[in-house]
Amino acid sequence: MPHLHDDALTLLALGEAPTDEESAHLDLCPRCRADLGSFRRVVTAARQAGAEEPGTAAAADSDNPGLQSPGPDVWARIHRELNLDDALRNDPLASPNAFAADAFDPARPSPAAHAGTPQGNVRPLAAARHRRTGAWLAAAAAAVVVAGAGTWATLRAVDPVPGPEVVASAELSPLPAYSDTGSAVVDRLPDGRRELVVTSTGDDAQGYREVWLLAPDATSMVSLGTMEGTEAHFELPADLDLSRYPVVDVSDEPYDGDPAHSGDSILRGELDL
Repeated sequence: MPHLHDDALTLLALGEAPTDEESAHLDLCPRCRADLGSFRRVVTAARQAGAEEPGTAAAADSDNPGLQSPGPDVWARIHRELNLDDALRNDPLASPNAFAADAFDPARPSPAAHAGTPQGNVRPLAAARHRRTGAWLAAAAAAVVVAGAGTWATLRAVDPVPGPEVVASAELSPLPAYSDTGSAVVDRLPDGRRELVVTSTGDDAQGYREVWLLAPDATSMVSLGTMEGTEAHFELPADLDLSRYPVVDVSDEPYDGDPAHSGDSILRGELDL
């Protein structure tokens, strides 16, 4: 299925409410949920950096009343440097509602309307939002984060720690006699290690739950460990070839001392490698 555009994920990470379609997609797509989590970590890190940067509005207090927000010339330089559309010329920090009042005003005709398209054909807000470029979103986010810095150099100084990269994902479906659903996501961490994150809507089992990676024909498998609660993280061995073991399986294991798979699976799904 098509994934959410990076522009949409960036806006959601910045705090915009998702549309009904986006909410439904995020409920079903572990990859987009993981990407959104990564985007939110970047935004959080950038905001923290902005709050800690001496001379920023976020760091201002009653002992430093002279600090001011950057003037419109800062955004003008950003706009010129990135060659943005004229519709985005207004300074996004001019007022708390600058984004909503200018860049995202659904009542205002789109550039296409000025070219002769009837105003009745203007796309709704959700569609117009997705036309914004990633470059503008990044610039706007940086401008918000460093409000009060007043210089382009300070914008470039914000360097958030990179988050994990999603390399594969799977929807986990229940097998007969079970009703849980879940997901599995393989993250590549900044240091190169791979981690499998498994989630489940429930945690019931007759015995204990064990997470496996299976060959497509289930003739060979690798145990990753037990799962407690509704989310578990497993570091994958560096030499493990996921193309040989693309199926994620959560089994119900009895306390019988037998390390082999019980043959009773709760959830299963194949990674989209």
